Amino acid sequence: MAIPIDIKILIVGPDYIYRKGIRDMLNILEFKNIEEATDGPNAWEILNKVKSDIVISQWDMPEMSGISFLKLIRRDTEFSDTPVILRASQITKLDVIKAGEAGVSAILIDPVTIEKLEDKINYILEFEMDPSTKQAKAYMARGDQYMQEDRLEDALREYKKILGIFESAEVYYNIGYIKTAKGEYDEALAAFRRATQINQMFAKAYTAMAAVFLKMDDKKQAEVYLQKAGEIYMEREMHENAENIFNEILKINPDTINVYNSLGILYRKQDRYKDALLQYQKAAKIAPDDENIHFNMGRVYLELNNPDMAKNCFKKALMINPCLDMARGMLKAIETGQS
Repeated sequence: MAIPIDIKILIVGPDYIYRKGIRDMLNILEFKNIEEATDGPNAWEILNKVKSDIVISQWDMPEMSGISFLKLIRRDTEFSDTPVILRASQITKLDVIKAGEAGVSAILIDPVTIEKLEDKINYILEFEMDPSTKQAKAYMARGDQYMQEDRLEDALREYKKILGIFESAEVYYNIGYIKTAKGEYDEALAAFRRATQINQMFAKAYTAMAAVFLKMDDKKQAEVYLQKAGEIYMEREMHENAENIFNEILKINPDTINVYNSLGILYRKQDRYKDALLQYQKAAKIAPDDENIHFNMGRVYLELNNPDMAKNCFKKALMINPCLDMARGMLKAIETGQS
């Protein structure tokens, strides 16, 4: 595609070799208007001065990380729409989620090739900097403003305009929120479902669906969607959110075995072993023949340095399910004195 000659790009990172490599590739791609910054504060100063059109930043930087710099950009009204590409040597699924929530435009994973870089920039030029995308963002801003002013019909009108340009999980969520406030529960559920189809990790939408089902006095469905939201928060290591969700489920149904088990796993991740044990004990009272609960209790007892109780739990799990190889392996390790 033809490259706009006036596109200004800012490269950010403490590594000179990284900056030079990106600059050289950009030059080959015929981008000539390039600035460099060694860290976040320096980059922020240059961005305010030069008004760069695209920022390419290293993820790992001292003083201010790439994510922190991205959040700084997104908070500023003048630069909130500036496309930002983050480059990382390696990345986890959780990192991708955090970057997406912070508003990253694209992520580059090492080793960076000129083809990868060109693909990311082309995406930005064709989509993020496209006039229709900018128009959609303007609709979103107006819709959000109307929501704050409790002008729900006006907000709904703006959000529907966005769907005429492209689909967005956040937009469907906002529409679902408005429909819920108006008591139009079927339409609210349809909007929330569409949001989760677009973004299957959209925990807020699952929680909102649960709230609608509670308003419809369908506690069973509410429990299903709260459980889904809690599992997503656990996967994203948002432990406080997950704990709050699971406790909400227990208010609906105190005999929900999955929740006690989930809370046990959550507390184990936080090294809250006594709390975890308490949850597993509650689960065992409800479902005494669930081998997985006894196995999980055994693991907690090991963490509490109580191998005798751990052995009892693993033996009980094997009595229920003789094919539970993990329990057999744990039992053998204890009896042979292995760690």
